[in-house]
Amino acid sequence: MHEKIGRVYARVVADLKEYGMAVIAFFVYAVIVNLLFHAFCPLVIFCGFPCPGCGISRATVCFLTGRWKMAWQLNPVIFPIVACAAYFGLNRYLLGRKARGMKALLAVILVLLFVVYCVRMYLYFPGRAPYVYIEHNLLARIFPFYEQILHECGILW
Repeated sequence: MHEKIGRVYARVVADLKEYGMAVIAFFVYAVIVNLLFHAFCPLVIFCGFPCPGCGISRATVCFLTGRWKMAWQLNPVIFPIVACAAYFGLNRYLLGRKARGMKALLAVILVLLFVVYCVRMYLYFPGRAPYVYIEHNLLARIFPFYEQILHECGILW
């Protein structure tokens, strides 16, 4: 049993060594953009519109704390994401083998994210959070006419 735990530990440590800087860079990005822009999503920061992954971070926290109904409401794609992550983790770390079909699973998740995004943008934008337009975005700060164009195109009213 100790030998199996040692192998799992070794695989986790190896991945942390290989991808640790990327994880650190991600967290540094998250802290900096939250301090500067009070947002996390690059799309929201840049143009003020929610992205297809909108709600995933909050849904992850809700999922991990057992608030599954709230996680579903924030973004139902969290459930296939967690299932995919569990499948990957089981194969990679516990069984020590390659998780087959990951590219296809990730492609399905991306399609699901896009479909949910389109449906929710149609149903809720711009009146229900988190599907709202954020006025203080970079494009609006750089180009004073940006929001006027959005109004004239019928995107905002």
